[in-house]
Amino acid sequence: MDWNWNETRIKLPYTSENFRTLLDTICRGENEFSQYDFAIWCDNLTMAFDDDEGEELNEYDSLVNGIARDIECQWDLYLINTYTLKELQTLDLSQVSLPQEWLLKWLKELNSL
Repeated sequence: MDWNWNETRIKLPYTSENFRTLLDTICRGENEFSQYDFAIWCDNLTMAFDDDEGEELNEYDSLVNGIARDIECQWDLYLINTYTLKELQTLDLSQVSLPQEWLLKWLKELNSL
């Protein structure tokens, strides 16, 4: 899968393995990409899973899809609940980070299988 609906600086194929690697990298603080790029990548991953019509997701891919969807939704909610409209209009999204405990929770959930 190498679709690119929304542009992101992360140029990895949309796979569950790459999702795990990216999330783990962020949790360790070793990411060279922004969490904004990761949120976009997560959104693209969920669209890639949705685009695979007729293919039943296995248990792991289904879990990855759910976590990726939660990340991209929580990103939007975090922005809306943290910043004013005026701030959002000029905010450099590449400088925004989700709370670390959220990321660690998602990684723990991912590792539960």
